Amino acid sequence: MRNDENSQIQVTLERLAERHPEVSPTVMAAIVAHARDSFADARIRVFIPLPIERRANIELAAASRN
Repeated sequence: MRNDENSQIQVTLERLAERHPEVSPTVMAAIVAHARDSFADARIRVFIPLPIERRANIELAAASRN
């Protein structure tokens, strides 16, 4: 199950990188890791990539306004 989640998050990371080419891969990975950490205690894991992507997009939008 974790491998499938990891591969989905990798796809999410790639999609975010395509949408935000101005963000370095290191920063993007840190943003996604931070978003993922916020769902560490979630018991139902199948949908985790979706809220991770949403949270990362919120962080990226906030960073671009600064």
